[in-house]
Amino acid sequence: MISTIKLLSLWLVTICLLALPAMAQVKLHTSAVGDYQLYLPTTPAKNILVLAHGMLGKNQQAAQQARTYAERWIPYAEQHGLIVIAPVFDDERFGNLSQGYGGYRNLFGKYIGADEFVNQLVAQYRSQTHSGSSQFYLYGHSAGGQFVARYVVTHPQRVIKAVISAAGRYSYPNDTVPWPYGAAALNKKISWDNGAVIRQERVSPQLTNYAQAAEKVQIVIGAQDTKAQDKRPAHIGTNRIEFAKSWAASMNNLARSHNMAANIGVHQVAGVGHDSARLTKQAAHLLFN
Repeated sequence: MISTIKLLSLWLVTICLLALPAMAQVKLHTSAVGDYQLYLPTTPAKNILVLAHGMLGKNQQAAQQARTYAERWIPYAEQHGLIVIAPVFDDERFGNLSQGYGGYRNLFGKYIGADEFVNQLVAQYRSQTHSGSSQFYLYGHSAGGQFVARYVVTHPQRVIKAVISAAGRYSYPNDTVPWPYGAAALNKKISWDNGAVIRQERVSPQLTNYAQAAEKVQIVIGAQDTKAQDKRPAHIGTNRIEFAKSWAASMNNLARSHNMAANIGVHQVAGVGHDSARLTKQAAHLLFN
């Protein structure tokens, strides 16, 4: 019996050691405008997957958060031949909630818009994929889910498929409510570093983009993610689940009015709260199946 236990332990250690080289291939790349974690699959890459992490906790670092997301998706990257890019949406360059008007959640950034940062990263690596395409898979959780929701209604033509995981806010297809909560234009000066950097942000949403997005995006959320959320313009409901359902319904209705596919579904995972790790399996299923 003891020998059997020792053999089993040795087998488990061997499996863990074999997994280490793959995990170690997640690498941090830095630049003045923004950093990102990168994973290159061991087989020829077919496409790109971009991962948007959630809001940082008290003692969390953005680079580590992005790395955690990238490592979590390695099995799917290997299975589907995907280059994984996880932008580091740090508070200094992409957060700045007090002055940055939501930062990356709303596609803003200190030196470059969060959406344009992603576009540049995809452009940098698309030549390393079999498709060579500027289109990619997109996933984000919580604040990262907000990024996905707003990215896909701004750049639907760039997305193969997208999954929003447990977002707390959306941009509704309501052209009487300004961005980031609706689809009316926004023209606003946004201050970073207490006025050291000021960016003039001009956003002009197009309802046709919202309609096109309805064919490409799905929502995953824990069935126990029922904490009440602060009220925001255009939002219908009181928590993340209700917001997801009302946004999906309004997006699908808009798509039908444009004679486009209305495919957004809200997929609740039983027994799960606001937990990105436990929602990943369902998110991957929605992206790749």
